[in-house]
Amino acid sequence: MLINFSVENFRSIGSEQTLNLVASKSQKGHEDHCVEIPSTDERALRTAVIYGANAAGKSNLVRAMGFAQDLIVEGSGPAKRIALQQFRFTNEPARPSSFEFRFMLGNRIYVYGFDITKDEVTEEWLEATNDKGREAEVFHRKGKEISFGDLKRFEQTTTASIEALKALETLGVRPNQLLLNKIVDLDEERRGELLNSVVFWFSECLSIIPPEASFGPILEYLDNNKGFRVFAGEFLSSIGTGIGDLTVEKNKINADRLPKQLVESLQSLRDNDASPIVVGSGMSLYLDPDDPTTVIRRNLASKHSIDGNDFSLSFDEESDGTQRFLHLLPALYHLKTRCKVFVIDELDRSLHPLLAHALLKFFVDSCPGACQQLIVTTHETHLLDQDLLRRDEIWFAEKDAKQQTHLYSLTELKVRNDLRIEKSYLQGRFGAIPFVGGMEKLMQLIECPLETSDA
Repeated sequence: MLINFSVENFRSIGSEQTLNLVASKSQKGHEDHCVEIPSTDERALRTAVIYGANAAGKSNLVRAMGFAQDLIVEGSGPAKRIALQQFRFTNEPARPSSFEFRFMLGNRIYVYGFDITKDEVTEEWLEATNDKGREAEVFHRKGKEISFGDLKRFEQTTTASIEALKALETLGVRPNQLLLNKIVDLDEERRGELLNSVVFWFSECLSIIPPEASFGPILEYLDNNKGFRVFAGEFLSSIGTGIGDLTVEKNKINADRLPKQLVESLQSLRDNDASPIVVGSGMSLYLDPDDPTTVIRRNLASKHSIDGNDFSLSFDEESDGTQRFLHLLPALYHLKTRCKVFVIDELDRSLHPLLAHALLKFFVDSCPGACQQLIVTTHETHLLDQDLLRRDEIWFAEKDAKQQTHLYSLTELKVRNDLRIEKSYLQGRFGAIPFVGGMEKLMQLIECPLETSDA
């Protein structure tokens, strides 16, 4: 689970901002929304809902997480500059950008972060709690220099991780490459338990869902996991979409009928064990493993029963809201079995307010105290419900006069316990709402039709 995330000098975020998911000790109620943090007397919150006006920077916080995750897992090309978008309204354009995650997995707490410019990694660090519950340095990188902490403080199971770090120190790392990205490239056996846990959290536990998320991973999941396919169909049926079932249809196409470049791309993907090519919402192509001259088109279809007759629709014919909701359902399926952190940007995109509320309520009610997190940005004020959320789970994003995004929690405002949060937010008592003004001047600028006589 994520304990906190800090970012500085990225897009609209100038000075360092921190999303802190440590539960406030002064807040009472919804105790099952919290999970104990190992070796501390603190607890982590299972949900966070971030509000703010359009262009206030809510999505930039999510983009910062996604950017950092991509740089860790995918890395940057050898001859390419880092695709970093820094805060522009500043007199310090060369100042590095900073990203740091504090998270827990199993009985350990990890702290990983890095400072970068468009050309290099200027600093990088990894810390973890040892077998006595104390935070200890794993490695620290400053420019080209890499140092290691006293790794003997960790259990003997970290021996492979120690050997891997020493080997990487000898091999070196590119100036524009994170050391953790180099670790990701190692075989799982060579990483060792300690480093494997860090790689696992960033590559498997942290799941970021942007508003325009594609359906490639969902289609793969629906095809390979019957349990999820049944769950998704039942959930979509229960919210009145008219869908009774979901199926994955497969059709074979002779490779000669497709563009040569596309077929070559499919052959390359097969050789590298990569995912199929997504060609539309709920549609993908991959090479037949038994026949390289055949391409299989996989299409997601929804079943509707009307007057006793069954009809099938390609899923891309369903409403935008239905398609969006399907992509969010993995956040609700593995609540009992996996530690996942779902970060959803614009939860209310194409969703009715009651559906956004239903999704969040299902998450917090279905598995109380589970090692799962849901972090969302939204405009949907129906979620500002004291029966649904704790006050320390409600966050706001607002820009200052210098166009910098600032994050703050509702608990920082110290509002009365009996205050109606939704009404007060819309009245502007917490900030983070759009300011609409100057309409009189705009009316003077529009052209009105000239009056004409009846002659």
